[in-house]
Parts: sequence; structure tokens; C-alpha cells
Amino acid sequence: MALLTACGRGAAYAPADANRPAPAPENPEASREDEAAPVSPNVCIDRLGYEPDGSKTVIFRGAELPDTFTIRDKESGAVVYTGVTQKRKNVPEGTAYDSYGDFSDFTVPGSYYIQIARYGESYPFVIAENIYRSFFQRACLRLYEMRSGTTGEAGGWQSGTTGEAGEIETSLCMYQLLLSYELFPDVYSDDTGIAESGNEIPDILDECGYAAAWLLNRGQEQPERSGVCAIYRAAALAKYAWLTRNTDAELAGECLNAAEAAWKQGEKDLFVSDDLVAMAAAELYRLTGGSQYLGLAEEYLTNSAQKAEPLSDAEFFGSMTYLNTKNKVDRELCDTMMRKAMGEAEEIAELSRQNPFQICERTETADAAGLLRETLRICVVNHIITNHEYNTVIENHFHYLMGCNPVMFPCGMRRWRGAVLYRRSRCSFPQ
Repeated sequence: MALLTACGRGAAYAPADANRPAPAPENPEASREDEAAPVSPNVCIDRLGYEPDGSKTVIFRGAELPDTFTIRDKESGAVVYTGVTQKRKNVPEGTAYDSYGDFSDFTVPGSYYIQIARYGESYPFVIAENIYRSFFQRACLRLYEMRSGTTGEAGGWQSGTTGEAGEIETSLCMYQLLLSYELFPDVYSDDTGIAESGNEIPDILDECGYAAAWLLNRGQEQPERSGVCAIYRAAALAKYAWLTRNTDAELAGECLNAAEAAWKQGEKDLFVSDDLVAMAAAELYRLTGGSQYLGLAEEYLTNSAQKAEPLSDAEFFGSMTYLNTKNKVDRELCDTMMRKAMGEAEEIAELSRQNPFQICERTETADAAGLLRETLRICVVNHIITNHEYNTVIENHFHYLMGCNPVMFPCGMRRWRGAVLYRRSRCSFPQ
């Protein structure tokens, strides 16, 4: 869950046409003993793998599937497990990937592939302890590898985005990383292998400190930025100052001063949306207790609570910070925002039940950025009120992003890029 709350942007792709016949394997009877056996687009699994005690599901496409499937040892080809194919009950009629096999009870560590007669086989996958942890550590290390210049030079994370857009992207990425740390501090270690590892401060805070220093420098070098850019900076720096006020008081103080200066610049800009103002105001109110922040946070969050449509990202983040402050708050507003967030989490779960891959797909294309956004929300709500079904929904979204999808490639790999349809999100955050 920490990994998914920390994730940012992604790609999108168009799922396979449900009315188009599935391509048949070159040799339907082939097995691993035949080196020409193709990997089939009819058999989708998580290519990262599965933990022994976690949920494990394979998704099938085919009109007349056999009653069973087998798991075979990757090296020997020996059958180690036989499972039952099942039809999804809640998916729309005509859905291509409408069958699945649950092999959660198979827990033996090793390397395997899944085979189903006449329809082919899956990519290889592993069952192993701590594979999520290993992937999580590599993801955290990737931020360090994106740093500009040598250690100590605050050049920002290099993502290819420059100017104000780069500052907004860094602020948003930093904000979501800090939110993840705030919710799941115990999973972040001090041994990912960055230059600061071993200083008894979680490496994720060191990374965000690097980004904060860059934002501070940018604010001094080019103080006249747009109000939108300033308000993003204010929210991110205020959140960082709150979380590090007891471990790095000097930098936290600098971030507080810069956040308040950015707030003054951004709040008066008529082009800044109310939801962004609410997010930044909630962070600054929690940090300072200032009534000027409280008034605007409550005014805009009250408006958000009354509207029928889902919360924007900024409204969601602002409401979660408002709920978590120890300063005086409006209890009725807290209850209302919590009920709204819980309602959205339940909607995500319901939409996932109706999807063959058990994910929340709101449009005709499965947008990885959108999927991460939905998963982040249900992770946050699940942190507040633990729900077993929500855990499963979260796992299914992760499996989907790691290759259990029609493209059969993890999000971000090259093959996605030839099959994706990029689109802007409805959210106010830039994509």
C-alpha cells in the first residue's frame, strides 16, 4: 500500500476489443517441451510475481475454456498444481477476459508458468517472500538515481519536465511521497543505498529533503512564479516542514517560511482553483495553527463536501490533512468529509467487482495514472478503517499494473508505449 500511495503518473492503454476473436497460438498443443511454445495473450499474470500468502489470480480470455489449468515448473515443465477455471459473475456480457483461476492456495516458492489447453501459456513468474519489499526498495532508489548533478547539488529530480511544470511535478511527487510516509512510516528504511543511508533518518525523507532544497533554491532564484506553481510549492514545503519539524528543525523552519511566502503569492491569484487553496491551507493550518488558513480550508472543504461529484485530488488531500490535524477543527465537517471519502472507496470497490481484472476502470481505456489515483484513495481510506475487501482491491490493482493486463507488460515498459492512448485526467493536477 505504501508503494501505491507513493506512485505518481503513469500511462494508459486501450484494452483488447471484446468482440474481436482471441488470436490462436501458433501451436495450440505446444508445451514447454516444445521450445517454440508461444506466450499467449489469453493468459495474464503479474510478471513481478506473488508472495506466498498473498492473493494469486490468473485472467483468461477464450470462448470455450477447459475446466482446468495447470501451473508448471519453469525449468522442468513438471505440473505442480492444477486449478479450476471460473467465469466472472458480475462483468458485462461480451467481456473478452471474463474467466479466471484462483491459485492463492499454492504457496510453494519457485519459478513457474501457467498453461491452459488450446489457449497457450503465461509469461514466467515467481512466488517468493518479500518480492514487494524488494520492488519497493528499488522504486525508492530510483529517485536517488534521478538526482541532477553530484550529491549535495540541489538540481532536482530529472524527469524531463522543466520550468514551472517541473516545479509543479516535483512538488506533487514530493507531496505524495510524504503522504505515503505519513501513513506508513514503518516501511521506509534507512538502507536503500543512497548517499545519506545510515544517518538514522528514513531515506525517503532525505530524498524529499533534496527536493525541498531544490524548491527553496528555485524560489530564491525565480520568486515570480505563477500562483498555481506557488500554491503547489506551499503545500509540499508545509507538509515536509510538519513531518521533519522534530528531526531537522533548521530546514523545516526554512520550508515553513518559504511555504508562507508562496502561500501569499498563490492565494491572491484568481487563476488558482479553490481545491488547491484548500489543500495548501490545510497543510499550513496543521503546521502553524493560523486562523487565516483555517477559515479558507473550512470554507472550500465545506463546498467540496456538498457537491455530488467525486473529490478532486487536491480536495481529497486537503480533507485528509484536515482530518489528521490536532488543532481545533469542525467535527461535523470532519464526519462529512470522512463519509464522502468512504463512499468513494466503496464506489471503487464496486466498480472493481464489475471488471474482469477486478480494477476500477471508469473509462474505455485503463489509464495507469487514473488507476494509481483510485488505488491511492482506497489505500488511504483502508488505513483509517481496515477492510479485507479493500486489501484485495489494492492487490488486484498492483497485479494489473505489473502485467496482469491485456498488454501483458508492466506499466512503464517499452511495449506499453506503442499501445497506449494518453489522455488528460479530470483532476486539477497536471499529467
